Amino acid sequence: MKSLRGLRLAFESVRSRHVSFNGINKIPKARASFMTWGRLWGASEDQAKSSRDSASESRLHETKPSEHGLSQPMRSVMRQLPHPVVVITTLENTRNLTKVDELLDDKLPPPIPRAMTVSSFTSLSINPVPRVTFNITLPSTTYKALAKCGKFNAHILSGDNHGARIADLFTRGNRPPPTTQMSKEMEKTPENANGGDLGVLEGLQSLGVRVIGREKWQKEWKLAGDYGRKVLNTVKSGGYIKDVAIPPAGTLPVLKGRGISHVLKCRYRHLSPPVDDDFDHHAIVIGEVVDVIPGGSRDESGIALAYADRAYRQMGETLLERLERPTAEQVAQTSTEEDTTPKPDTVPTTNIDDQNQS
Repeated sequence: MKSLRGLRLAFESVRSRHVSFNGINKIPKARASFMTWGRLWGASEDQAKSSRDSASESRLHETKPSEHGLSQPMRSVMRQLPHPVVVITTLENTRNLTKVDELLDDKLPPPIPRAMTVSSFTSLSINPVPRVTFNITLPSTTYKALAKCGKFNAHILSGDNHGARIADLFTRGNRPPPTTQMSKEMEKTPENANGGDLGVLEGLQSLGVRVIGREKWQKEWKLAGDYGRKVLNTVKSGGYIKDVAIPPAGTLPVLKGRGISHVLKCRYRHLSPPVDDDFDHHAIVIGEVVDVIPGGSRDESGIALAYADRAYRQMGETLLERLERPTAEQVAQTSTEEDTTPKPDTVPTTNIDDQNQS
């Protein structure tokens, strides 16, 4: 009896180590029982390895959790809401001036533009600091480049066919567009002598859009390498890093021409990385706007491009004339006056535009 009790206790103690770890079941109980008895009765190493492989295979074939019951209705509702369409550009393979190992990395390839179209772009704040935000589905090459570079440009598109074509160009990921006869002719021109260093931005000229800043970011990349060597030599000779002049940096691709209304130059504000739930997840990007420049569109004051119900949209006519609203000064002045007459609670006390920007 004692031997049987000891055998049962040994079984339970060994099984507990395999079945549960921090409260999460890793191996099915049946599999754990097989492994436990195999060890107790001297199972061969091949059998133990086979059981481990089977357990690993079972984890690989775990089914994805069932979708939330409101997922599909929520998608249907959100498709009916117009979303602003914005093209984000940044650079990959930029050199960090504060990291000497990156500055001295001779194997680092030259910078290459990254771009993507987002439909979750919105203003986060206007005062005291203008900020914008949008979401990116992970994994994303553009997000990795943006986070490392620390900067990005947001291109507001015009609400016409020109803006729609530009937006659609960057929905394929960071793959260069198919080579056409027109793009072949473009590669022969002096300004495109370097060929494919524009990456996904190749072929924009056929849409009437120019890529601004290529010569600058290429020069900055080379100057950063020279800066790293100068810093290393200065330190070796007993000098200080501050004795070496910091080269210019931070130039990113700017798209300018038909279909581009405005460009917001932004500094990336780092957030904690999203929690990996073993399936799809998103990253929230927040950018601090450091400059606003015109995009070159003929109608820069028009309503921007929108996306709804799986199609690009152009805003229609105004439904109601703009209502006369009291200004903030008028509201403040009215609130200080002694007036005992009842006021209707339907009159808003803040400007509707300010509410939209919060």
